[in-house]
Amino acid sequence: MSAGVSRTAIVYGASGGIGPAVLRRLDRRGYRLLLVDPDAAAAQALATQVAHAEVWTADFTDRAALAALCERVVSYPDPIRVAVVNAGTVRTGSLLDSSTEDIDLQLELNLRAAVHLIRASAAHMRRAGGGHILATVSMGGLVALKGAATYAASKFGLRGLLASLAGELAPLGIRVSGIYPPGVDTAMLRYEAREGGSALNFVGTPVTPEDVADAFERALDRGALEVFVARGDGLSGRLLNAAPGLLRRLSPLLERIGERGRQRYLARVGAKPEATP
Repeated sequence: MSAGVSRTAIVYGASGGIGPAVLRRLDRRGYRLLLVDPDAAAAQALATQVAHAEVWTADFTDRAALAALCERVVSYPDPIRVAVVNAGTVRTGSLLDSSTEDIDLQLELNLRAAVHLIRASAAHMRRAGGGHILATVSMGGLVALKGAATYAASKFGLRGLLASLAGELAPLGIRVSGIYPPGVDTAMLRYEAREGGSALNFVGTPVTPEDVADAFERALDRGALEVFVARGDGLSGRLLNAAPGLLRRLSPLLERIGERGRQRYLARVGAKPEATP
């Protein structure tokens, strides 16, 4: 891709753990950036680190604010060539012990908001003559996570949305990609580690936001529908997705391995508490 500022990319959830690494890659590729985030101060700080950026503030879980944001995206005067949907959250605990608020928050942010943001981005790109929509999914979109059922439901839904849309949007010149990281060393993973999140997050060594940004760049270059961050995750994830009974049989072993990984991870990142993502 050639340098310049004639192209625009929008990043929803710019200040999240993965967002800054992705926007730095887009900046290097010469994109003018629209940073969309509920935390205006964090987004403004990020904007100072790149060459050309504009900050929009929006709470993705506020339906009126989300609708206004989507209208703004659709009518944006310059062509948006890349849209990155990165906003998401998780709450730990069994479904039976989860509050209605925690259930609704995950569904609202991880799935409903993503659907509307992707729809608005696609509507803009149809008018602009094409583009590329990318979303941070998760291995939790293929592998059922005990202790994170609502999160898994939202990510399974997002995967289905992207797979369905790929066929719908291809004739319009719009590519669709989902990025599938395992556990990523962010505030969200540290929250999960300390609050009893799924042990499957820690079966392997958590990857870094830069590792995920590498996968975003591969997706931008190749246009693949599904891009996996860790080698081997595509095969193992699809296998366990196709045979959920196999995962149940393997769970005792995987959870023992994961618990040991969790303890190593906690020892490495320290015991300092962090804000709930």
